[in-house]
Amino acid sequence: MSSRKRPSGHPARAGEAQDARAARQAKAAALRQREQARERSRRVLLITAAVVVVLAIVATVVVLVQRQGGDSDTEGVPAPHAVSADGGIQLPGTPAAGAPTMDIWLDYQCPVCQRFEGFGGQAYVDLAAQGKAKVVVHTLTFLDGTLGTAPSSQLAAEGAAAADAQGKFVQYTQALYADQPEEGTGYTADSLQAYAEKVDGLDVTAWRKALDDHVYAGYVKRVQAQMEPQGVGGTPTVRVTSAAGAVTDVPADQLLTADAPQNLAAAVQKATAA
Repeated sequence: MSSRKRPSGHPARAGEAQDARAARQAKAAALRQREQARERSRRVLLITAAVVVVLAIVATVVVLVQRQGGDSDTEGVPAPHAVSADGGIQLPGTPAAGAPTMDIWLDYQCPVCQRFEGFGGQAYVDLAAQGKAKVVVHTLTFLDGTLGTAPSSQLAAEGAAAADAQGKFVQYTQALYADQPEEGTGYTADSLQAYAEKVDGLDVTAWRKALDDHVYAGYVKRVQAQMEPQGVGGTPTVRVTSAAGAVTDVPADQLLTADAPQNLAAAVQKATAA
């Protein structure tokens, strides 16, 4: 029996096998590419989530620092002659033994405050200078919201604190009320500087820097925040507290007449005797 060589595979079938292998390889490569793309997307999402968490932590830390006094706009330093971190500014003068405290609340946009200043402004300054009362002025800013002029009163009060840093609080206050703008017009940093330039002896450059840097912004906000807790319903409000703690509000109608100086003096005298 003669032997015969076994024929190799059919050429067409060999080509089909190669095509099938190439297709499987291409499919496997596509699957790998899709898996790599999914992995890259997953890494991007993880990184993004991590960044968001870090930013949230940073924001929380910033808020906590601000609440603890790390930010000058939310906390700020008190005016040099403020009676406390959120209290009014004490006018020059050494109160005599047993002298009462006269607290005055005003807003630099308040037209009624301007009337009171015209009638009794110098009178309360004199009471402080003569030692007959400890006079404390609280600069409020609530009219910014009422009149829609924010940050007008806020800026004016910051300017008052900056003037107090140079011992010129009274003169600054008198300058603003002497030529108060029409109600609803408000103040700007530049218009306030025009008033500041009328104050003799005030270093306007240093004053303006304190205003632009908002050195006293937080302090002014804290003073305003005390308005409701202190039972102040509007401006001007004048309250006299005796050394024994008896409290009397001077009626508004006694503040807005030519008799205001006498009425203020009488309230102080009565509280001194109490």
